Amino acid sequence: MKRISIGFFILFIASLVFTACQENVYMDWKLTNEKWYAVHKLDTGFVTTSTGLCYRYVFHGSPYGRQPKPTSSILVSYKGTLVDGYVFDKAVSPVGLTLSGTIAGWREILPKMHTGDSIILYVPSALAYDTATTNVKIPPHSVLIFNIGLHDSMY
Repeated sequence: MKRISIGFFILFIASLVFTACQENVYMDWKLTNEKWYAVHKLDTGFVTTSTGLCYRYVFHGSPYGRQPKPTSSILVSYKGTLVDGYVFDKAVSPVGLTLSGTIAGWREILPKMHTGDSIILYVPSALAYDTATTNVKIPPHSVLIFNIGLHDSMY
């Protein structure tokens, strides 16, 4: 019985050490992302919103083009990267999405866009996946960088 108790104790300690190591990895990643964001939010031509979202128009479509509403279906092309340059997702050909099903950063910026607009977007982790992620390609605390083209908005 004593051997089993010692075994469980060793297993418990090992799991704590492993968890602490994983958290250190994420803390290093968090610091890397915070430093990158602090520098790049000042990039030339970028506007920072009150929530911390940073964007710059690459191309303006028609000022009379449709603008998405929070419940709109949208047709977009995009490329998403991490601050280290890793491409975690992209859609070269336009794909249909429901705006309400996207991250908070997209829900904030896309209603400001018109059909034909193209932007670069820096999304702080609080407006993306924050400390947790549903996408194994995106670690917690990640600042996400997107190039987005809005092709159409359907109400």
